[in-house]
Amino acid sequence: MSYESPQTVKWEYRLQRLGFVLFVSIATAAGLGYLGNRTQMVVNSAAIYLLLLFIFRIAGRRSLAETSTFDLVLLLIIGETTQEAMIGSDDSVLSAAVAILTLVSLDMGMSYLRKIFPAFDHLVEGRPVLLIRDGEIQEAALTANSLDHEDVKEAARLSHGLDKMEDVRQATLERDGQISIVPWRTHKE
Repeated sequence: MSYESPQTVKWEYRLQRLGFVLFVSIATAAGLGYLGNRTQMVVNSAAIYLLLLFIFRIAGRRSLAETSTFDLVLLLIIGETTQEAMIGSDDSVLSAAVAILTLVSLDMGMSYLRKIFPAFDHLVEGRPVLLIRDGEIQEAALTANSLDHEDVKEAARLSHGLDKMEDVRQATLERDGQISIVPWRTHKE
């Protein structure tokens, strides 16, 4: 299995930072009216984002892998509500159908491209990233992926019942966002 090199992780982090600056610059320009009459859309979008961030922070963290049916329904309703609050809505059934079909078609097209072109798959999904290699914590990889020691400790506890970082030989941030753990030794229960 190949992993991202430390140099690649650094460049990806820099690219993410550059993208963030670019996105903020565009939003600021739109908010100041340089991109047409988009000020209200930017303000509404920022307000909704902050509101949802606050609500979900109070509600607690949940992994998408553990989403219940109720959580899925709630997320669908929130998505529809925030879309209307941010950009307005065209309430015709045809517009909704076109939007849904477009999103599903794009998702399917991306899946096909990822299967046909492995390089595109690596670009879109990335590769696993080593967080701990032979017991040594890779701080740059943690930082680049917005993780901390507690995230790795939690994964170690959940997957192997390990309570000490010293017991972790390897920790990998998998492509799906999960952290997999390989302990130094096997624990008997």
